[in-house]
Amino acid sequence: MEAGYTLIKRNTITYEWQIQEISSFLEASNTSDKTMALKSSKFSTKAKIRDFWMLEVQLYGTNSEKKDNVGLFLLSLNDNRQVKTEYSLFILNNKKKQVNNIDIVKIFGIHPGWGILPFITKEDLLKKKYELLPYDILTIGIELTVFDDPVVISTDVPFDESKASMAHDYEDLYKSKLGSDIELIVQKKKFQAHKLVLMVRSPVFRAMLTTDMRENNEKTVTIKDIDSEVLKSMLEFIYTDKVSDLDDVAEQLLEAADKYQIHTLKEICTKSLCKSVTIDNASRLLVLAYLHNAEEMLEYISKFIVINASHVVKTEEYKTMTELHPSLGSILFAKFAASFENK
Repeated sequence: MEAGYTLIKRNTITYEWQIQEISSFLEASNTSDKTMALKSSKFSTKAKIRDFWMLEVQLYGTNSEKKDNVGLFLLSLNDNRQVKTEYSLFILNNKKKQVNNIDIVKIFGIHPGWGILPFITKEDLLKKKYELLPYDILTIGIELTVFDDPVVISTDVPFDESKASMAHDYEDLYKSKLGSDIELIVQKKKFQAHKLVLMVRSPVFRAMLTTDMRENNEKTVTIKDIDSEVLKSMLEFIYTDKVSDLDDVAEQLLEAADKYQIHTLKEICTKSLCKSVTIDNASRLLVLAYLHNAEEMLEYISKFIVINASHVVKTEEYKTMTELHPSLGSILFAKFAASFENK
């Protein structure tokens, strides 16, 4: 049998843009008769067309009918090429949650930019200053999808047979506990598991269950270094390669992933934590990255602290960090020095 299909690849990026001292810009626009345009740095979804984009915030002057509005636009830097897009514009609030979401579907071409006006009003921004402008910083974001040109593929299909993937099989095994041959006990809670699965996914479990350690000769293992909810999440990942509600347990799960040498779990935890960084928790996350050798997270959090240094140094967690881990000061100092050299 012959078959054909059209493939259209989606290329997606989430980009966040911080505008510091935003209240000064709002005040300036309220006393000027000119429109103020603030632009982000360039970003790309890495699509085949080599796409480039910028965000632009417009604050309107006193002579404009739109003087109370804040406009937000996506600008195309793609030389008038037609580019099909879907995107969602939003504000990150003080809890790092997306609010004020606006969804747009557009084909960019001759028109260089599309967005929304009003995206929000100046009055609403100031009324919700604590929620939307923590530390006088407005964080605007976009989740942008760019579609590659369609590709038509023709192929021979030898037979029609549906097979469950290995991932689904292991998920079924995790849920059913069928054939489990070991019991993990944490805080009086018991979890059924399979020795072979644990050994394949974690070098620590492999050593524990293949040597002359007591655990190898018994059908129960008592684990004392992590709590029950963290173990539950770690087992879910071991069997299914995913974690429900990852953001809620990422800090504790990173420690467990490092301890049990589950590198892919450690990687998704660091990504989740980097997305959740705020001025208040940055110092704690820097310590966490340092203690668990999460180099990419250490680099990302360090840069965040350098950018927001004037606010971070006033937090209690920063003071705690400098007292308990003074060596981290040299890392931050090096980042400060590098940032000045690059200016």
